[in-house]
Amino acid sequence: MKIYFTLDENNRLTGWQSNPSNVDGEIELEVDDDHEVLQRPIIYRYIDGELIKDKEYLEKLKEEYKREQSRPSELDMLASAILEL
Repeated sequence: MKIYFTLDENNRLTGWQSNPSNVDGEIELEVDDDHEVLQRPIIYRYIDGELIKDKEYLEKLKEEYKREQSRPSELDMLASAILEL
C-alpha cells in the first residue's frame, strides 16, 4: 500500500494518508497493509529512506500517559476542596 506523509522537525511522521496532497515535502512510501505505522504513525521516524520505530519516544509517551491518568481530575480536586470546608 502506498502512503503519503510529512515530517515534523524531528523527522517524525505527523500522520499519513492514502492519497497524495501535493504538500511541499510530502513523502510517498510503499508499506505492508498491516504495518504498525498505519495505526501509530507518530512513533515512527523517517531516516535515510526508511521508517524507524522510535522506541524511546514510545516509552516517553507511555510515561506521560500514566502520569496524566494518575493526576486527580478538576472535579476530584473540587470535591476534595468542598469536603474540607
